[in-house]
Amino acid sequence: MEFLSSVILSGVVYDMLKHQVSITATSIKEKLKGWVIDEVVAPALAEEIKKLSLNDEMSEKAIERKLLDSGEIQQILSSIKPNNTTVIMQNHSGTGDNVGGNKITG
Repeated sequence: MEFLSSVILSGVVYDMLKHQVSITATSIKEKLKGWVIDEVVAPALAEEIKKLSLNDEMSEKAIERKLLDSGEIQQILSSIKPNNTTVIMQNHSGTGDNVGGNKITG
């Protein structure tokens, strides 16, 4: 299973800095909705990012290099997995099956 990479995180952090969004556990969870981030990982990630003294004058590539150089951030990133939740919205009227996904018969 793929884990969150420094490239993805650097883009998110770059956008947050560019729009003057504080790097907090809540803002990180909001920006990384497609990833499974629990209540322990988000604050730890926010704290480690703050330690890097990033600013809005840095390029996305410079931010990525700082993230790659931090062993603590790399360890945290390796624990963050994509959210694989599938939502199926269906309407059904009449007779018959209403199957969301694969139907196995036989």
